[in-house]
Amino acid sequence: MGTKDEMIKAEVLAQAQKLFRHYGLTKTTMEDIAKAAGKGKSTLYYYYKSKEEIYKEVVMGEMNETFSFLKEAVEAAETAEDKLRAYSLTKFRVLQEKVNLYTVICGDIESNFQLMMELHKNYESQELQLVKAILDLGQERGEFPGIINANTDQLAFTMVCAGRGLQMGLVFNNNFVDLDSRIDLMSRILMYGLKGENPAQK
Repeated sequence: MGTKDEMIKAEVLAQAQKLFRHYGLTKTTMEDIAKAAGKGKSTLYYYYKSKEEIYKEVVMGEMNETFSFLKEAVEAAETAEDKLRAYSLTKFRVLQEKVNLYTVICGDIESNFQLMMELHKNYESQELQLVKAILDLGQERGEFPGIINANTDQLAFTMVCAGRGLQMGLVFNNNFVDLDSRIDLMSRILMYGLKGENPAQK
């Protein structure tokens, strides 16, 4: 597609994102999106077959942006411990900024289960690889003696799932007060296990 087509698609996605943030996928129609973008429905259908296709592109864009932030923060840190802390802190700071969209996405899961699971699976695979790479680095450098013989695939999966539980709690209760301190506490508890340390002896 040429520049004009790309500009039209960008405007459609930008307006659709606003609608999805407020109303979710189920309550948003192609007519709503066309009107918000200042386009006719026929123009909209020229670029997208359905609102689900638009929604998928919007959410994938958000997920790619989030992962880019995570990757950048991790790469900027030196030690495996600092990389894990940067990963956790960045993950929840981005969540705080995108809390409205995340709430809507959670609400769309039941009525659009297959689509949401597809999007979730694609993002989670990237996140798992990132966390596993940090754990592998910690093993190689001897930073994490507590997991010297551990399966880092399984450990990464457990950590990502645990983080998702906290993520849902923060969103559903809309409670991001003192977020940095909470993440620091979670990171310290995690480090005790990875380093094989006994916090009672500290």
